[in-house]
Amino acid sequence: MMRAFLRSRDGTTSVELALGFPVLLSFVIGVIEIANLIFLSVALENAVLHASRFGITGSATSGVTRLEQVRGIIEDQTFGRIPPEHLVIDTLVFDQFADIGKPEPFADANGNGSFDEGETYSDVNGNGSWDADMGTAGLGGSGDIVLYRVRYTAPSLTGFMDWATQAVQLTAAVAVRNEPY
Repeated sequence: MMRAFLRSRDGTTSVELALGFPVLLSFVIGVIEIANLIFLSVALENAVLHASRFGITGSATSGVTRLEQVRGIIEDQTFGRIPPEHLVIDTLVFDQFADIGKPEPFADANGNGSFDEGETYSDVNGNGSWDADMGTAGLGGSGDIVLYRVRYTAPSLTGFMDWATQAVQLTAAVAVRNEPY
């Protein structure tokens, strides 16, 4: 009876399915999750480009600020897939492109290479405190250089991959010079 049981091929398909299906399902869900993150990233990049194209013109609709219009363009260009309340939109004005991402100059009294409380600094953006980025908040004026930066923490689409993708930070940025207006 034991030999007959070991030679029997009945149910092998069921066993193969039980072993292979979870792997296949995990692979398919993983592909969907990655495709969703790629879509959100591309949509965010596209939205920032559209917003910057509007921002360089300096135009404004009465009753709505330029920043509100930029936010609206970003919301429209993400096709409702990114909740607007979860977007972090930074617009910083710079004197020159080389200043983007640079900290405000400071006197490094202790020589550790980073700003410490009590060290003197040049308040380039005029906000009363040292900043790791010397840009001034806003959309600038005619001929100004503006950095548009949008951040979004994307959740897992299905919840299945939460252990691996709990907090994927998507960022899109573009720097432009405003047109003369």
